This record gives sequence, C-alpha cells and structure tokens, in this order.
Amino acid sequence: MNKQNYPLLLLLILLLAEQSCSTPLEKQSFSVHEDNVPLVSKEYAKEFLREIALRARQVFPDDSLIIDFYSNRKNLIWFAPDSSPISNIAGVQQKISQSLSYGISPDKFIPIDTTDILIKELYLTHNYQTFGKAISRKDSATKDTNWLAILEYGKQNGSIFKELLSLQPKNAEYQRLQKGLEQYLENVQLNDSVIQVPNFKKDSLKSYLLAQKALYLHGFLPTPKNNDSAKIISALKTFQYQHGLETDAIIGKATAKELSKSTNYFYYQAQKSLEKWRKTKDFEPNHIFVNIATYKLKIYNNQQLDTEHKIVVGTPAKRTPELDSWLNYMIIYPYWYVPKSIVTEELTPKVLKDSTYLNRNGYEVLSGKKVIHLSSSKFSHLSSYRIRQKGGRGNALGKIKFHLQNKFSVYFHDTPSKRFFKKGRRAYSHGCMRVDHPLELADYLLQHDSANTYTIDSVNYYIKNKTRKVITFKRKTPIHIRYFTVEADSLNTIRFYPDVYGNLKNLEYTY
Repeated sequence: MNKQNYPLLLLLILLLAEQSCSTPLEKQSFSVHEDNVPLVSKEYAKEFLREIALRARQVFPDDSLIIDFYSNRKNLIWFAPDSSPISNIAGVQQKISQSLSYGISPDKFIPIDTTDILIKELYLTHNYQTFGKAISRKDSATKDTNWLAILEYGKQNGSIFKELLSLQPKNAEYQRLQKGLEQYLENVQLNDSVIQVPNFKKDSLKSYLLAQKALYLHGFLPTPKNNDSAKIISALKTFQYQHGLETDAIIGKATAKELSKSTNYFYYQAQKSLEKWRKTKDFEPNHIFVNIATYKLKIYNNQQLDTEHKIVVGTPAKRTPELDSWLNYMIIYPYWYVPKSIVTEELTPKVLKDSTYLNRNGYEVLSGKKVIHLSSSKFSHLSSYRIRQKGGRGNALGKIKFHLQNKFSVYFHDTPSKRFFKKGRRAYSHGCMRVDHPLELADYLLQHDSANTYTIDSVNYYIKNKTRKVITFKRKTPIHIRYFTVEADSLNTIRFYPDVYGNLKNLEYTY
C-alpha cells in the first residue's frame, strides 16, 4: 500500500473503533478503493468475525461450509491485514468475467456491488466456491471437496486459483476444448442472430451473398459484404474445417445448415461438451479414445496424442453406443457373423429375390457349428439360422477385426467400402466402427505390445495366404467410446460437429 495512504487508513481504523462502541456493525459500510483498501486490524478482528458469522447465517442459511468457515476463523480471508486484497479480489472478478470460456454462466455468481465489507467478503467467498464447484470433475473424488480449505491454502501459498484449477478434468481432450472455447469467444459475439443461407443448388448467387454475412457473423470475414472471392473461399473452407465438413468451399446442404446457426448454438454445444467431460472419469495414460460425433479414433500414449484414424460409425437408426472396454484380440481374415436384425431386414429379402445370393457373396448357413445347405423352401425362415460370411475381399469386415469386450457386440474392423472415409459425415454402419488404414492400427498395437511375438509381417503373411488367425494382445489397451459434438485440435482450434444423433435437439441454452 502507498505510504501516502497510511494516515487515511489510520483514520478509518479510529473511526471504526469509535463506531464499534456506539453503532452496531451491521449498520457500518466501507468502500473499497483500488489505492485504499480498508483492512480489518487484529484489534477489531474478533468483533468483525463475530458479526460476519451472523451475516453468513443470514445471507447463506443453507451453506454450512461458509457458515462453519466464518464461525471458526481468526481473521477475514479477503480483507485481512496479511492478505493482498487488490490482487486477490481482482483475481476472483477476473475468473468470473472469464467464466463463459469454462462453459459457466455468469448468472451463477453474485455481483459484488455492495459497499459493505462484510457482505463483500461473503460474496467473494461464495463466488470462489461457486467457481470451484462449476469447473471441477463431478465424481467421488471431488464430491466432498472443501472449497474454502483450498482457498485458505491458496492464500497462504500466494496462488488462490492454482489448486482450484487443478480439480478440472485432466483429459487432454477437455483441456484443449476449454482453451479452444476461450479462443472462440475472442472472435465472436454470442447472440441468437442467424443468417438463413440456402443451398447453392437452389440459388447460387443468393447463397454466396448470404454466406458472406454468415461468415462475418461467425468471425471468419472482416466485413459482411464486398469481400473478394479468394477471401470468401478461404473463409468458407476454414468454416467447414471447424465444423467437421468437407472443405470443398461448396455451400451444399450440410454447410448451409451449419452457416444458418447462431453463435449461441455453437457456444451451447461447447458448453454441453465441457459439462459432459466433467462427469467423465479421467482416462488412463495409454488408451484409445473414440469420439462418435467426430468420426475419429485417437490413440493416446502417456497422455499425449500419438496417432488417429478416421472411422465410420452407426447411423442415427443404428447408433454406435458409448462404452468403456479394452482390446483383447484381433482376427485376420475374420468371419462376419451376421446380426439377426440384418438377416431379417436385409439379407432375407435379397435371398428371396435371388436364390444364388448367399453362395455368390460367400455366406454360410450354420446349424450349431455345422455348415449346412439350405433349400430354397426354407429361405423365408433364414433368420432361424446363424449366418456367417467367409473371409475374403467381399467380407463386410474386410481383412481384419479388432475385438472389444462389451455387451453390445460392437468392434473395430476393416471394410471393403473405402469410399466412405472421404466423406466429412461418416454415419453409415450398423453400429460397429469401420477403421481407415486398419493395418496401421494393427502395426501400432503390436509394436506397443512388447510381450507379443507377432508383428505386422505376421499379419500380412496370414492375409496373403487367406488364413484365418486370432492374435491375442498381451497388453489390454483401454477403449473409451463417447459422443461429444465439440472438440479442439492440437492448436486448440475449436471444432463443432453436426449433432448426427440428435442428442441436443430439445435442450435449452444454460447461460
């Protein structure tokens, strides 16, 4: 504190002493100025603490933590003589002003607009605790967290937020997303404004004129009109990249739909993803993470993203489920055991139209474990039998299958339908996940399975000889499959993906 302010501070303390003899403390109020913060001296600490304990019961009657905190203290936390009130108070106010970048509504916090020091003290403590509860993981480890003990510890160690921020999820995906949302908010203004952009096939000129306005609204162009074509194309491709679309600079149906949404909608998507991460248990240092909504399989090694693969996931009608599992083995030249639903809905109608369909496509009919020949008179009862497709070029699982232990019977596999990997939106399967470059995945898993004697050369040998082979992994790699419609890339650039499963349709903004 500036020495020039000592006389004024002394005067305030003397006035306080005089008033304490004649005026109840609840009627006193003090203004906090940046260059002159009235601190409570040790001489009057007891009276202040007795009063603030009463105030705490009045203001926060249901918050036993705050009541107990102030009932057993020897001094205030924010305005004590040994604290740094300006920096600490500014720190809390700054975090509140940044709360949107954590996906937290500013409405959760109490405005600090009172001149009463005791109420100001309580509000600051309440807001600190509220911020901690909002950003922390929602699991048993943080359920009974003593937020105010963390505040006390932070004050003593000169950093009131370091410990608090450490309670956020440690998943790299969450941390990148939080930083990505912070960057996003620097470039846009949140509101419900929308520009309805039509598909270019309906009216190409109108489509590109309105796209400029939408790109300006979303922070991709400096002005809403009269931009040169090179800037528009570049902005459109960047928008498409950041919204999980094909970067072709064409305003097709999917691109027009995303351009026609508000900044509020995209913020809401990010907010929901952050909330979901806080309810998700931290993953192991080495694991495979699949995000259904982004059509990606990511491999993490020692908490660092090592490599990733494009995947095809289930359609909205046949969704890939969220689950936790592990990889236990892979099969080279696998059989495909056709699910009953596919036999009934797809295979039977084809067989009834073409009696040679099963043989031509490598399908076998099983009775128990025995392959049987089924007469055409029984084709209508095909679903009563177990059907499998032999390994080979036309096999639906391709050349390799990666087995996951789970009750849904979903797994990773190769596919003969490679064209789908070129699409931005890849929800075409019956629930299992088709992996792009599956042999690279097999190679990675075997290289990191030190106790395994097989190599990618072994895999290629069995494929070349069209031999079915099961290779068991010695290291059980954890698998976590989730549905998050927002993520951030390695540069913390936020990416919004269409809600292909419609999980966000009927939810409202929460800020």
